[in-house]
Amino acid sequence: MNDSFEEAARFFECETGTSLRRGELLRGHSNFRIGGPADFFFEASTLAELKTAVLAATAVKFRYRVIGGGFNLLFDDDGFRGLIIKNRARGTSVHPSDGTVETASGTALDELTIFAAGRGLGGLEFLAGIPGTVGGAVFGNAGAFGRAVADVLSAARLLNSDGTETHAGWEALEFGYRHSKLKTDPRILLGASLRLDPAPAETIRSKMDEILALRAERHPSRTTAYPGSYFKNPVLPDGCRQAAGLLLDGAGARGLRVGAAAVYSGHCNFIINEGGATAREVRLLAAGMKKRVLEKFGITLEEEVIFLPAAV
Repeated sequence: MNDSFEEAARFFECETGTSLRRGELLRGHSNFRIGGPADFFFEASTLAELKTAVLAATAVKFRYRVIGGGFNLLFDDDGFRGLIIKNRARGTSVHPSDGTVETASGTALDELTIFAAGRGLGGLEFLAGIPGTVGGAVFGNAGAFGRAVADVLSAARLLNSDGTETHAGWEALEFGYRHSKLKTDPRILLGASLRLDPAPAETIRSKMDEILALRAERHPSRTTAYPGSYFKNPVLPDGCRQAAGLLLDGAGARGLRVGAAAVYSGHCNFIINEGGATAREVRLLAAGMKKRVLEKFGITLEEEVIFLPAAV
């Protein structure tokens, strides 16, 4: 670790009043349970801490990455050269004038859906059982069962590099399939405003239970080490989306493995860590799966899981 990094770390600690953790193993912050040590690690428990951390890192040109629940993310075996900021800033409320739900970006999706259901606010049922945080869900326009975050989000609260905040409307986020402008925009999501519809709480909970049952049939258990769907569902020449899992199954991906990284037996679009898998093994397995689909169907799959390299 060079002297400039240590100098940046000392500045950060003075700005935030909190010591950075050094050599934090990232596998402990990933549902894939893969990842080496980060040079520096910081947990922000409030939006104020998140803002201070991001601005301090920006001021010293510190390479950093903000993470949430550690889903849809594959850390490098060599860790991360720079600073990982874990966003644990949670909180949800209902605006009294129009019923809009305001939620902090570090809020767990489970907490958000339970909050809405308990107040008779429908529209988030499709998120039931999806792990992760609001930040990650907006970042990747998470969705299921024909619905996505873009369908319910009305505005986002963003942190600019100069410390000011912007309230961006739905159209400014340029949502697409598993995509938002936040993937290329350096601004950090602080919170989201959601448009929900009044509905009987028992109706909402019934729909959530139905979705949870479907997920239990198709997905690995929540205790399984995996990041979520590994590949996006591709668009076919006729404009329709095809399930990546079906293409992978048809291309003979079922049963493939590299080391301790394996294709889940119940669904070919999940790569699971059977214990001690490395990022290298996962990426080799994914490359082999993509090659099979390309050779069989002439379709190039695109990863939904983001690989975060140790260095640029």
